[in-house]
Amino acid sequence: MVVTMLNSSLLRKSSSFLAIIFACASFSIAVYSPSMHGLFALRSSLTHRKDVLPQWFDSNVSPCNWSGVGCEGSTVLNVDLSSFPLDLPFPKSISELKDLKYLNLSQCGLTGGLPLSFWGLTNLEILDLSANMLSGNLPPNLSELKKLRTLVLDGNNFSGSIPSSIGILRELIELSVHKNQFSGNLPPELGYLTKLESLDLSCNLFSGDLPSSLENLTSLQYFDANHNKFTGKIFPGIGNLVGLRILDLSWNSLTGQIPAELGRLMSLSSLKLGLNNLKGAVPSALGNLRELQMLNLQSCRLTGSIPEEISGLTNLTYLNIADNSFVGSFPASFGNLSNLVYLLAAGAGLSGKFPGELGKCHKLKSLDLSFNSLSGPLPDGLAGLESIESVLLDSNRLSGTVPSWISSWKQVESITLSKNLLTGSLPPLNIQSLNLFDASSNMLSGQLSPEICNAQSLTTLSLSGNNFTGGIDSTFQSCSNLTDLILSGNDLSGGIPGYLGKLQLVTLELSKNRFSGNIPDQLWESKTLMEISLSSNFLTGKIPKAIAKASTLRRLQLDNNFLEGKIPTSIGMLRNLTNLSLHGNQLTGAIPLELFDCTGLVSLDLGSNRLTGQIPKSISRLKLLDNLVLSRNMFSGEIPEEICSGFQKVPLPDSEFTQHYGMLDLSYNDFLGPIPKSINQCIVATELSLQGNRLSGSIPEISGLSSLTLLNLSCNHLAGPALPEFLTLRNLQGLILSHNQLTGTIPIDMALMMPSLTVLDISWNQLSGSLPPSLFDMKSLTHLDVSANFFGGSFPCIRTVSFILVLNASNNHFSGTLCDSFSNLASLSVLDLHNNSLTGNLPPTLSNLSSLTYLDFSDNIFKISVPRSYEHARALPPGSVLCIVIGAFLFTVLLICLLRWRMWSQKLALIEAGRGKLVKTVEPESTDELLGTKSKEPLSINIATFQHSLTRLSPSDILSATDNFSKTYIIGDGGFGTVYRASLPEGRTMAVKRLNGGHLHGDREFLAEMETIGKVQHANLVPLYGYCVFGEERFLIYEYMENGSLDVWLRNRADAFEALDWPTRFKICLDSAKGIAFLHHGFVPHIIHRDIKSSNILLDRNFEPKMVASGKEADLLDPFFSSMAGVTDQALHVLGIARMCTNDDPRRRPTMLEVVKLLGEVKKEIEGCSD
Repeated sequence: MVVTMLNSSLLRKSSSFLAIIFACASFSIAVYSPSMHGLFALRSSLTHRKDVLPQWFDSNVSPCNWSGVGCEGSTVLNVDLSSFPLDLPFPKSISELKDLKYLNLSQCGLTGGLPLSFWGLTNLEILDLSANMLSGNLPPNLSELKKLRTLVLDGNNFSGSIPSSIGILRELIELSVHKNQFSGNLPPELGYLTKLESLDLSCNLFSGDLPSSLENLTSLQYFDANHNKFTGKIFPGIGNLVGLRILDLSWNSLTGQIPAELGRLMSLSSLKLGLNNLKGAVPSALGNLRELQMLNLQSCRLTGSIPEEISGLTNLTYLNIADNSFVGSFPASFGNLSNLVYLLAAGAGLSGKFPGELGKCHKLKSLDLSFNSLSGPLPDGLAGLESIESVLLDSNRLSGTVPSWISSWKQVESITLSKNLLTGSLPPLNIQSLNLFDASSNMLSGQLSPEICNAQSLTTLSLSGNNFTGGIDSTFQSCSNLTDLILSGNDLSGGIPGYLGKLQLVTLELSKNRFSGNIPDQLWESKTLMEISLSSNFLTGKIPKAIAKASTLRRLQLDNNFLEGKIPTSIGMLRNLTNLSLHGNQLTGAIPLELFDCTGLVSLDLGSNRLTGQIPKSISRLKLLDNLVLSRNMFSGEIPEEICSGFQKVPLPDSEFTQHYGMLDLSYNDFLGPIPKSINQCIVATELSLQGNRLSGSIPEISGLSSLTLLNLSCNHLAGPALPEFLTLRNLQGLILSHNQLTGTIPIDMALMMPSLTVLDISWNQLSGSLPPSLFDMKSLTHLDVSANFFGGSFPCIRTVSFILVLNASNNHFSGTLCDSFSNLASLSVLDLHNNSLTGNLPPTLSNLSSLTYLDFSDNIFKISVPRSYEHARALPPGSVLCIVIGAFLFTVLLICLLRWRMWSQKLALIEAGRGKLVKTVEPESTDELLGTKSKEPLSINIATFQHSLTRLSPSDILSATDNFSKTYIIGDGGFGTVYRASLPEGRTMAVKRLNGGHLHGDREFLAEMETIGKVQHANLVPLYGYCVFGEERFLIYEYMENGSLDVWLRNRADAFEALDWPTRFKICLDSAKGIAFLHHGFVPHIIHRDIKSSNILLDRNFEPKMVASGKEADLLDPFFSSMAGVTDQALHVLGIARMCTNDDPRRRPTMLEVVKLLGEVKKEIEGCSD
C-alpha cells in the first residue's frame, strides 16, 4: 500500500511536470511561429531606429503589443507603421509575414524597390506604401494578391507601365498611384475591376487613349487622371459610369469634343476637363448634372456660345471657363446660380453687355471676367453681390462711370477695373475691407477726393493713365495703411505734399503729371519708401540734402523735370539704392564722389543735364552697374579705365529687379584722348554710344563685347582702320562711325564679321578701295551710308535680292556704268549717288523700284537721256529725272541735316529712319484686304521705346513669310491670338502674333500697351521687336524661340527626360520667377502678367526660359527626378514654395521677390550638392 501511494504521488508529480513542459513547449512554439519569426526579423532591420520604435526593443512588451502590430492569437495580421521615420530600404523581412492582411508603411522614408517575394503575401487585403521614395516597376506577379481590396502607392518613384495582370485583382475597391512616374498606355484589363470605386492615376506620365474598357467600371465613384499625357477623345462609354461623383481629366492632351454622354452622370459633383485640347461647343447635356458643385473647363479650345442649360446647375459653387474662345454674351440666366462662390471666365472670348443678373449670386466671392470684350456700364444689379471679395474686370470695353454702389460690397478686398473705357469721377470708397483698387488706363477725370481714404484698409491704389486733375494736397492724408500709390499719366498739378512721407508707402508713382514746385523735405523722412518716381513733371529747385534720410529707398526716378543745382553729397547715404535716374534736368557741377558709396547701383542715368568735370575713378566701386548714361552733359577729360568695373556677368541681389538695358552712353560731351582699352571688358554691354566727343586714336579691340547690338563712335577724331579684322561682333545691329578720320577698306567678309548688321554708316571718313559686292548680300542690312569717302572703281552689281532701304554712296570716286541689277534693290526708298564719276545711261531697271521716294544722280557724267521704260513708271513719271537733278543739291542738304538732327536727338535714328513709317501692316482676313488699295493712316509710333530696331514687314512680306497664314506655320493659339512662325526673305525667323479682335481696343489703348511692353527688357522676357497696324488689325513681332513652349516639353515630348533634367527644370523655374518678379517689382509702372502658364514660358535653343510679356507650375517638378540623389528634397522644397503661392488667403502668398529669394535658397542647396 505504501508502494501504491508512493507510485500515485510520483505519478501526480510526473503529470504536473509534463504539463509544465508541455505548456512551455506550446509557448515556445507560439513565440517562434512563422508570423512571429517574420516580426522579429523585421525588428532586426530596424535596430538603428530604436528611438523611433522603442516598444519593439522593450523585453517587457509582448510582440503583439508593439506599436502598429495587430495579432489574432499568435498570428500577425496587421502592421501599421505609417508616419514613423524609418528612413531605410524597403525591408525584405516583411515578405515573411505570410498571414498579413493589412500593411501601412506610408510616410516612412522607405527607398529602393519591392522584392519579388513581397508579392507572395497572398492574404493582403489593404496595402498602403504612399509618400515614400520607392522605385522600380510593378511586376506581373502582382496578380498573386487576389484578395487585395486597397492598393495605394501615391507619392513614390514607381515607373514603367501598369501590368495587364492587374485585371486579375477582381476584389480591388481602391487603386491609387498618384504622383509617380508610371508611363505607357493603360492596360484594357483595368476594365475587369468591376468592384473598383476609386481610381487615381493623376500626376504620372501615362499616354495614349483612355481605354474604352473603363466603361465597365460601373461601381466607380472617383476617377482622377489629371496631369498625364493622355491623348485622343474621351470615350463615349464614360456615360455608363453613372455612380461617378468626381471626374478629373484635366492637364492632358485630350482632343475632340466634350461628349454629351457626360450628361448621364447624374451623381457627379466635380467635373474637371480643363487644360486639354478639347474643341467645339459645351454640350447642353451638362445641364443635367444637377448635383454638380465644381465645373472646370479652363484653357481648352472651346467655341460657340455658353449653353443656357448651365444655369440650371443650382448646386454649382465653382465655375471656371477661362481661356477659351466662346462667342456671344454672358448668359443672364447665370444669375440663377445662387450657390456660386467662384466664377472665373478671364479671356473666355465673351462680348456684349455685362449681365446685371449676376448680382443675384449672393454667395459669390470671386468674380473674374477680365480680358474679354464686355461692354456697356456696370449694371446696378451687381450691387447685390453681398459676399463678393475679389472683382477682376480689367481689359474689357466697359464704359460709363464707376458706380457709387460699389460701396455696398462690404466684404470686397480687391477691385480691378483697369484698361476699360470708364469715364467720370471716382466715387467715395466707403469699403472698410478694401485692400486694392485699380482703375488705371481708363478715362476717369475730375479731382481726387479725400473720401478715397474712407477705405481704411486700402493698401494699393492705382489710378494711372486717366485724366484726373487738381492737386493732392490733403487727398491721401488719412490713408494710413496705403503702401502703393500709383497716379502716373494724369493731369494732376500743384505741389507734392510732404505728408506722403509720413504714410506707410512703399511705392510712390507720380510721374507724367503737372506737379510743380520743390520736392518737400518731409518726403525723404519716410521709413518705408522703396520706390519713388516723380519723372516728367515740372518740379524745380534743388535736390534736398534731406534725401539721405530715405534709407530704405531702392529706386529713385526724377527724370525730365527742372531740378537745378548740384547733386547733393548726402545722396551717398542711400546704401540700398539700385536705380537712380536724374535724366533731363538742369543739374550742374561734378558727380559727387559720395555717389559711389551706393555700391548696389545697377542703373545710373544722369544724362541731359549740365554736369561738368571728369568721370571719377571711384566709379570702379559700382561692381553691379550695367547701365550708365552720362550723355548730353559737359563732362571732359579722358574716359577712365575703370569705366567697365561694372558691366560684368555677376548675379544681382534678389531685390535689384531694376529696368536696365546694358547701355553705356557717354555721347555728346567733351571727352578726349583714346577710347580706353578696358572698354573690351564691358562684357554685358548691349549699346556703346560715344559719339559727339573729341576722342582720338584708333578703335580699340572690342571683340569681347559679344552682346553688343549698337556701336556709335561718330563725330569724334578717331583715325586708323575703320573696320579692323578684330571687329567681329555677331550680334551687332548698328555700326555708326561717321565723321571721323578713319581709313582702310571694307572687308569682303563683312557678312561673317557682323551677320546681324542692320545699319552701317561710315560716311565722312577717308576709306578707299571698292565696295565689295558681298556687302549687298547681307540679309539684315537695311541702311548703308558710305558717302564722303574715297571709294572708287565700278559700283558693284547687286547679285541677289537685297533689302536695303537707304543707300547713300555720294561724294566718292565711283566710275563706269551702273548695272541693270539695280532691280534687286526692290525695297529701296532712298538712293543717292551724286558727285561721283559715273557714266553711260541710267539703267532702265530703276523704273522697277516702286518704293523709291528720293533719287539723286547729280554731278555725274551720265548721258542726257531718259530710258523709255521711265515714261510710264509710277515712281518716276516723264520729266521727273530732270526735276530731281535740278533740286538734288538742296534736297540732299535738307535730307542730311534732317538725318543728322534725328541722329542727335535720339539714338539709332538712322536705323529707324527707313523703318518707322513702314510699321503699319497687320494680318487682315484675306489676301485681297491685306494687299488692297485701301491704305489707312498708320499709327504714330514712338520707335525710341524699343531696345532693338523695329522689324520691317510689308503686307507681302507677312503673307510670304507665313505662306498665306498656312496652318502649318501656326506655333501657338490662345485667347489673345494666333502665333505664326514667319520665315522672312532675308533668312531670319520671327514669331508673328495676330491679336484677336477686342483684346486691345482703340489706337490709344494699343499704343499705350505697346509702349509699355516695348520698354520691358529682361533676360527672361521674350523681347518685342515690333508691331504693325492696318485698320482694325494688329500684329506683334517677337523673337522666335526654337524650343517652343514649356508645356509641350512637359506634356508632349518623349525626349523631355533627357533634355529637361532637374537642374534645367529648376533653372527654368527660377528664371521664370525672376522674369515675373521683374514685371511685378522692377518695371515702372508695375505689370501684372495675368496669364502665367507653361504655354507662356518659351524656351530658346539653350532652354533658357522667357516669359511672353502680355511662375511656375507644378509641371516643373516632374516625379521622374525624385529617384536622383538629393533631388527629392529640392523638388519638395520647390513644391512647398508653389503651395505658398496658391494659399487661399492672398495676403499670405509671398511676393515674387520673396519667391525668388526662396528659390535662391534652393539653388544654394543644389550648388552645395554639386560640390
